[in-house]
Amino acid sequence: MEPHELSEEIEHANEAGEKRIGLTMAITAVLLAVATMLGHRSHTEEVVLQTRVADQWAFYQARNLRSQMYAADARMAGLNAGEAAKKTAEDFQAESERVRKNAEETQEEARGLERETAAAARRGGIFDLAEIFLEVSIVLCSISLLSRSRMYWLFSFATTAAGIALGIMAFLR
Repeated sequence: MEPHELSEEIEHANEAGEKRIGLTMAITAVLLAVATMLGHRSHTEEVVLQTRVADQWAFYQARNLRSQMYAADARMAGLNAGEAAKKTAEDFQAESERVRKNAEETQEEARGLERETAAAARRGGIFDLAEIFLEVSIVLCSISLLSRSRMYWLFSFATTAAGIALGIMAFLR
């Protein structure tokens, strides 16, 4: 083999290696875009749920206050003499109990929404970690291209695998 043919073969091999690294970067960038989008959606869901939690707790407080007002009205009506006052006191007490039960249901809904919010926050955090690993993979591929060292490219597979695993884990939560 002639020296110029050998030099062409080496150049061709380098170009083929660079193409593989470039393809790896492109695929990793797509995975990064997906993880980023899913992470943003999880964080948006978290914010929406936090708003719903605040609304539920406000609704609970309103119902609880209304229940207490009916109970106070029942006590005041009970202080008056006569059948009409007793009947009014019983009606107020019954309404107080009904509203209190509604308040307890609202409280349980608020707690359920708090659990959903925490789950969305955890999911978003895991997607954020997946993003970091995938970004590191792209950086390692860039270093590999600049240094012409395959070691960084091969190491990028480990960080890509970690990013994919975290993304799948977050998605399944």
